[in-house]
Parts: sequence; C-alpha cells; structure tokens
Amino acid sequence: MQIFFKIITFFFIHLQAVAEQFVYGLDDIPIFKDMRSIEDTYILFDKVEGRYLYSEIKGEYEVLEIQEYYKKVLPNLGWKSLKKNSFARGSEILEIQYLIENGETKVVFTISPKNN
Repeated sequence: MQIFFKIITFFFIHLQAVAEQFVYGLDDIPIFKDMRSIEDTYILFDKVEGRYLYSEIKGEYEVLEIQEYYKKVLPNLGWKSLKKNSFARGSEILEIQYLIENGETKVVFTISPKNN
C-alpha cells in the first residue's frame, strides 16, 4: 500500500511539472526556467477579429536574462520580432512586459489581433 501512495504522489508531482512548462493559456510559449504562473491572472476574450489574451508568470530572475531567453526562443516558435518585447505571428501580436515586484520579476504576456 505504501508503494501505491508513492507512485500516485510521483505521478501528481510529475503532472504538475509538465503543466507548468508553458505559460498558462499560451500552450506553445515555454515558461522561463522554474518561473511559475500567477493564479487568477489569465484572461481570454475570443472575438470575431481575434483573441485577446493576458497571462502572468513570476520568479526570481533578472529581467535581461528573461528578455534574452524569449528573444531567442520566440522566433523558433514562429513569432517575428517587431520591436523590443513585441512579436507578431499570423494575425496576432504578442507583447511582453517585465515588472519587478517584491524582489521578483513578473512577466506579463498579452496577445491581441493585428490592426490591419
């Protein structure tokens, strides 16, 4: 019975780790290192002109380190750099903001439709 509980515990820990590999709501944008999603920050509006999405992560890392990571990773996922911290893919714009709160860096991801 004790082995059963260890297996179940391992399964749930592994499942949580897999779920945290991507920014909540952005299934193809990876989370930087071991940063974590901030509960209750995910917002999604799906409209005729496209989706509006908002999600936040936080962790104890330097802003420049996180910026460099997304600057390198996002083009591999089809996002083209428009300007600093702003990317385009298909009919969407991804904007990333970096804020420092209580000694942690908060990263804010916003997706909106392109203005044609």
